[in-house]
Amino acid sequence: MDEIIKKFASDEVYYSDYSFVTNSQLGLIKKSPATYQYYRENPSDRPITKALNFGRAFHMCMLEHDKYEKEVVVEPDVNKRTKAGKEEYQKFLTLHNGMTILSTDEYQSLTGMRNKLTSSIEAMELLSGGIAEQVNVWNDPDSHVSCKGKADYWNKERNILVDIKTTQDSSPEGFKGSAYKYGYDRQASFYLDGFGADQFWFIVIEKSAPYNMAIYNCSDEFLAGGRTKYKTLLDMYNYYFIQKLFDPYEHVYTGIL
Repeated sequence: MDEIIKKFASDEVYYSDYSFVTNSQLGLIKKSPATYQYYRENPSDRPITKALNFGRAFHMCMLEHDKYEKEVVVEPDVNKRTKAGKEEYQKFLTLHNGMTILSTDEYQSLTGMRNKLTSSIEAMELLSGGIAEQVNVWNDPDSHVSCKGKADYWNKERNILVDIKTTQDSSPEGFKGSAYKYGYDRQASFYLDGFGADQFWFIVIEKSAPYNMAIYNCSDEFLAGGRTKYKTLLDMYNYYFIQKLFDPYEHVYTGIL
């Protein structure tokens, strides 16, 4: 297990591997088994959206700031509609190939968000005594599916997991709605069980000034609901991709709305 965890420390290896199931892969299966199978067969077709690019930079900025300063760069202020501007921008892309590129506005937002995070004593206490971007692998005891996760932060002193997210509304009502919409309950219970942690906390920060921030501990009820969801999806994975009882491309949801 230690050798596998060490191998998955590389983002490239971690995200290209399909022999261990991740929470994000369960999200694809939730949409449909065919969606998971398609992107497993065609990984290059998964779009790298502006939101995904910002999210990657966000996690580096908050949790791995030294890496952020080395791997993130702000794009130049050039007019891309002109020939000279296009040429200058292309030179910039060539020079910074492989780096994460942000707009000036995105960079300023991340600076504000990081200042908000680091000014919070409670947040900094959660993000101490542990390891950022920690990988773990495990076998689900019910479905016997091999799983993996990369926790934003594992506070080993308190044996708690901390996940940092951006949000449009950090208020209890606003973020709770987002949590259920985007399956954060499933994520929390999947990671909590896989890492054997005692608690799962969310630190959420709004992306625009004044960068409101909130800190939430997951309740037993929230985790129980998420656990039912991820267990159901692992069973689907088992049926479709291990036992191969069904063809994923023939799956059709039926029911009454």
